[in-house]
Amino acid sequence: MAKLSYKVSYYVFYVCIAVILVVLAMFYCVGYDVTNAAGLTEPTNTPALMYLMYGMFFLCVAVTVIAAAAQFGAALKDNPKAAIKSFMGLILLAVLLIVTYNMGSDAAVTMGGGTVYDNKVMLKVTDMFLYSTYALLIVAAIGTLLNLIGVFKQK
Repeated sequence: MAKLSYKVSYYVFYVCIAVILVVLAMFYCVGYDVTNAAGLTEPTNTPALMYLMYGMFFLCVAVTVIAAAAQFGAALKDNPKAAIKSFMGLILLAVLLIVTYNMGSDAAVTMGGGTVYDNKVMLKVTDMFLYSTYALLIVAAIGTLLNLIGVFKQK
């Protein structure tokens, strides 16, 4: 079974690399013929590059969710208590997102040109993502420092 998964991932990896190289070649080598709404010229195949990024992002999210669900299901069958404990990370992430959403501001923002953006939900979601990123960066830094301290204590 491991051999099959290795072969599949091997071929998927090379297909992804080939698609990325083709789209990048189209993006950089075809030309700058398209004029956007701001009156600036942009590469002809900008939408192809953007759709590739969207597709790869959603594929990555889908594979991650499916793999996490499969791993949780297998762990639930073998050791239910440990499986529920591993579910705590997802619960803590949800709590973090709820807290940072409520911390976010919904005050209107004046953009360049004097346009006012006042979509209250999206303003709070933007703040939620920023605050969550800051909090997770701090947690990662603290975890790294604690790990380094542990490594040095062992030596």
